Order: sequence, then C-alpha cells, then structure tokens
Amino acid sequence: MRESELFAVGLGIVSPWKIVKLELLEGEVYVHVDFERGARFDDRPVHDTVDRTWRHLNFFQFPCFVHARVPRVKDPSGKVEMVAVPWAGKGSGFTLQFERLAMALVRQMPVLAAARELGIQDTRLWRILRKHVNQAWESTDIGHPSRIGVDETAARRGHDYISVFVDLDEKRVLFACQGRSSVALAQFKAFLESKGASTSGLDFTCDMSPAYLLGIKEAFPDARITLDKFHLVAMLTKAVDETRKAESKKRRTLLGTRWLWLKNPANLNAEQREELKAFIAHQASCDTAKAYGFKLQFQELFAYRKVTAKRLFEAWLDAALESGLQHVERAATTLFKLRDLVLNWFETNISNGILEGFHSVLQATKYKARGYRNPDNLIAMSYLLHGKLNANTHSE
Repeated sequence: MRESELFAVGLGIVSPWKIVKLELLEGEVYVHVDFERGARFDDRPVHDTVDRTWRHLNFFQFPCFVHARVPRVKDPSGKVEMVAVPWAGKGSGFTLQFERLAMALVRQMPVLAAARELGIQDTRLWRILRKHVNQAWESTDIGHPSRIGVDETAARRGHDYISVFVDLDEKRVLFACQGRSSVALAQFKAFLESKGASTSGLDFTCDMSPAYLLGIKEAFPDARITLDKFHLVAMLTKAVDETRKAESKKRRTLLGTRWLWLKNPANLNAEQREELKAFIAHQASCDTAKAYGFKLQFQELFAYRKVTAKRLFEAWLDAALESGLQHVERAATTLFKLRDLVLNWFETNISNGILEGFHSVLQATKYKARGYRNPDNLIAMSYLLHGKLNANTHSE
C-alpha cells in the first residue's frame, strides 16, 4: 500500500476525493486532497472552490495537516454553500480523528495538559470540547425526570457561579446555566419543554437560597420543595463553630478542639471520640457543647417517621429558639420559617447528596486546571463528566 492510500483509508477519503500529494515541509506533514475533474456534489456542479486546512493526528513525531480545495455549489434557491468533506465536521479546523483523540484526552487529564499534548492552544481545545458536548447534550433523550436536585458551584473561588440541575433517579446532570438566581429555574423549565418533558408535579430539593425557592415557585407552581438535609445540617454545624469561636475567647479549653465539633461522631477516630466525650462530661455547661447537642438532636430527627419527627421537630424548635445561644437561635429561626419544606423530606426522601458528589469531582477537575476562566467551560465539563451524554455524537 502506498503512503497516499494509507492516508486515504485513515481519513475516509473516497471518490470523487483523492490525495494528490504528500510533502514534508519544515517538520510538518501536509496531505493535499483534491476532487476529480467534473465531479458533482449532490448532483450539483461546482460553482467555485475555497482553500481550507485542517489539523490532523501527528504522523509519528511530525504535526500533520490536511489541505484541500473545497468546492462550493448552489442550492435550488441559488444560494452558494460549501460542500461537506468526509474527514472533518462542518466549520471545524480539525479532522474527525483529531477531535476524537482530543475528547479522549480531556476525559483523562486537564484541558491545558491535553492541549499541550496535542500541540494546540487550550482555547481551541475548549472550543472542540464545547462543540461535541453541545451536540451530544442536544441529542440526548432525558426521558421524564420527576425528582430534581438543584445547587450552585463556582468556576473560580467566589466568582462565576453556575446552577446545576440533576435527575436524582437517573443520577445525571440534566441542565446547567450561568448564575444562581431565580432566572435559572425559568431557563430549566424552558429546557424541559424543549425536550418534551413534563414540567408539572415535580419534586425539587435545594438549599435555603431565597432565589432558588422563589424561582421554583414561579416556574413550577405545583412543585413540592424539600430542603436538602445536608445543607440544613451544615447550617447548624456552622452555628456550632461560630459559638465555639465566640466562647473560646473566655474558655481557653476550647482552643484546638474545632474539628471535634465539626465532624460527625461516626467520622471521629477512637481517641477523638473519647476526647469529645470527656470534654462534654466535664464542661457540659459550655455553650459550644449545648450547640453541638442541638445539632445532633436535629440530625436524629431523620431516623423517625414523619408523625414522630414532626412532634420532635416542633419541640426542638421551641427549645432552640429559647436556648439563649445566638447562632443556634438564628439557625432555628430560619428552620421555623421553612419548617414545612424541612418536613417534606419524610415523604420524598430526596436530598442533594448525589449532586454534592458530582460537585466534588467537578471541583477536583477544576482544581487540577487551576480554575476555569470561562463559566461555559465549567458547564461543558459538568455535562461531559456527569451528563450521560449520547456518545455517538462524539464521532459523527
């Protein structure tokens, strides 16, 4: 097999296309492709041609490029349009094989590292990634999700937030958009409608964000909202830590004990559990120990059935609101206002645990990439990693 035939097989070149020349120029391989004289495309004659070049897979250690005269033809209305070539997608500056390799690499390493491996700028690789992800996302059938988790995550610390919506049953990212306002819920509704999915009778779980709560009520008026229990516990954990910080100024024995109060008892080692037990036994009157007790009592509510949990929750609220612990009272006030949304958990049993796991993976990827300057890149990675996309579009 001659070299030109080998490249023709690799590029998927068939008549009327043909390789007319191979050359090595200054350390770069160029594959020159042309079409046969008199060729017609979609039974239309060639109107004119445009010179185009595409980056291809390396030929051994040499960067390789495909160069061709691309014909243009007239459609029935007389409009001139460019003919699709078999080795590259429409409007792309890369061959299909190059893009497949690029997509495989970005699944295994940060985009910047993959770009260096491929010998291109990372901005160009991001364009490849977003194009393939968008194609796959648009063609993926999402079915009829009924239980939705929504939460935010940041492209950079404290900057450029995106809202992520997850199908809790299928464990996949359905939709992501820039911002964390109520507008995100309207955008999500439009997305569901575009996919032919139902927008009524949905169950949502989210944190206490006023923007999300308002957005759900406006876009999905008949939806049932369940406050995410992990965010609720996190709010009480913060109340315990703020109590400890304030009290440690006058109670020096609290210094160095932060992680004893922040971790769940099950996550403490044997030595830490004994230390915490001894501290509470000898200094049970300290505010931090009292706040910690309120946190544990709240967590225990989720082990009961709704009738019992509701009674215990009401008693917990009464005690917490009268505790004299500033930070606990503040958290209890929030829970009192949203108590119906807290109790919905005992019917829906949904939380954002899956979404938090997704965020952990996504943030680890972001950390390796040292942050994402463009929020659209974070959205693309959300779909790529957790969207269960239609993979066929990556190779079409």
